[in-house]
Amino acid sequence: MNNVLHLILAFPAGFALGIFYFGSLWLTVRQLPTTRYPIRLFVGSYLGRMVIALLGFYIIINGHWERALVGVLGLIVARTLLVRRFEPKPWHLEQPASHQTH
Repeated sequence: MNNVLHLILAFPAGFALGIFYFGSLWLTVRQLPTTRYPIRLFVGSYLGRMVIALLGFYIIINGHWERALVGVLGLIVARTLLVRRFEPKPWHLEQPASHQTH
């Protein structure tokens, strides 16, 4: 029973790591045009995100490959939701009806 509980908890833990990782990536990319040191920001952000994600997965997995699969599934779901939330909206080439000339 205890193993099943850990397996169930691996999904929200992986989801939280995904939200953290990809949310932080999104914030970093938004800051790149405004910073004086974009390489430093990019590399520092990458290293910070990677260390936290790897440590989080190390704790989640705890020697059980099944937990790794469930945790990665949670991370993928988080990524999918964030991509849908923050994807660029398409530009419409047509002018609104009130601005058209006849």
